Amino acid sequence: MLSKEKPSTNPVISRLREAFPSFSERWRRHLACWGGEPAGAYNEMAEFAHFVVEDLYEKRTLDETRRAFEFLDKLFVEGDQNTRDLIGFGFFETLQCFASWRPYSSTVFEEFLGPMSKQVWNEIQRKWAGKSSLMDVIRAEREPEQ
Repeated sequence: MLSKEKPSTNPVISRLREAFPSFSERWRRHLACWGGEPAGAYNEMAEFAHFVVEDLYEKRTLDETRRAFEFLDKLFVEGDQNTRDLIGFGFFETLQCFASWRPYSSTVFEEFLGPMSKQVWNEIQRKWAGKSSLMDVIRAEREPEQ
């Protein structure tokens, strides 16, 4: 039997799990998919992004949605580069991609952005502008600046 208390290998994920007890059920299902083992910080953060979209925002739990963004903004400011990368790419980029396929689009989350997360959000949008796939983004990043 899988324990809901199984820790992540990443302290950011552990802090999110502690701060959002309602994430527990989704976390248990996520662990089950990975055979009870951590799936890696970016997969785990993507699961938190899905939680924010499906379990908070879509169920109109807007105070908790706002609290999730505030919590991530605080972690971003306090964190090292690995933490900032995990939050930027693992949460915000996943959120933008995942929510872009929803009827309401990812723009509904802009009202929840704090000062730092707004910068990250805008940078991700800039990188994806005019591109239709991750491969397009990677190619553009590899091209020498003109």
